[in-house]
Amino acid sequence: MNEFRYDALLVLTYGGPESPDDVPLYLERLFAGKSSSLRARERGKERYALIGGKSPIMGQARDFAAALRAEFAPLPVYLGCLYASPLLEESLRVIADAGHRRVLVLITSPFGIEGVRLRYTERLESAAHAAPKTEFFLAPPFYAHPKWVRAQADRVLSLLAEETLESIRWEREEVSGASVLLFTAHSLPLTAAGGYPDELRESCLSIAAALAPRAIPWYQVYQSRSGPAATWLGPDAETLVRAIPARHPGATGCLVVPVGFFFENLETVVDLDRDLAAAAAKENLTYRRAPAVSDAPEILEMVREFLAERLPPVG
Repeated sequence: MNEFRYDALLVLTYGGPESPDDVPLYLERLFAGKSSSLRARERGKERYALIGGKSPIMGQARDFAAALRAEFAPLPVYLGCLYASPLLEESLRVIADAGHRRVLVLITSPFGIEGVRLRYTERLESAAHAAPKTEFFLAPPFYAHPKWVRAQADRVLSLLAEETLESIRWEREEVSGASVLLFTAHSLPLTAAGGYPDELRESCLSIAAALAPRAIPWYQVYQSRSGPAATWLGPDAETLVRAIPARHPGATGCLVVPVGFFFENLETVVDLDRDLAAAAAKENLTYRRAPAVSDAPEILEMVREFLAERLPPVG
């Protein structure tokens, strides 16, 4: 018997291409209606070519849905995407055909501001006609949820442990504060930022507090900007890395935590592991990055809490 308030769970994410053949259609959907779409699509093709045309997001999203099914059986769990298959509309038709009436929707962005969340909620509202007898309920933003914070803090502690082990391996004296911690999230145009920097800062402050008594200098930075620096949120991650030697003369490395990302994707494997890592190497800094937290046990615990909550319906 279902122990929760809902009779199904829908994981709603961006999606991504799974082969080079998928890239053009994915980019067409992503940039539809945008004035800069042609140049953005060409740049997108170039960037996806760097990883063989396959984003890690879909594999991780399917793994996450499978973990939810195993954890919450017999609760049905569905996956829906904004720009890749299975598209949200397809998933809603399947949900309707299965006769579900109360569906919890987990948006896989931790933030709550309109500039981030609206693209998901508008699409959900416009697609809901495919399931006219079904009510949808949104899980709340979780950028400062204790389970999200704990999962991120555990990733940082793992990075710090790696650093300590390397010091022991090479018989170096451990230097307190040898690395600088960077919390990264996708940049936004200043005109659309709203309360996004405040939500991100609350998340970063909560994670830093959870690391006590370990003290490490940290920065809230932005990545994957696609417009002029003067009109997008900063500081930019690469700019900050280049400034580390001057700001922290004893620093030997940077520890990077993609706190704004639920799954691995193009932005983490290219913008961080390729471009940011190269910037760190130019400054003679070691580069270590925490993986996205979708596979952390704390995330399943967080979803369990959402399934037990009484939440307002969409619309």
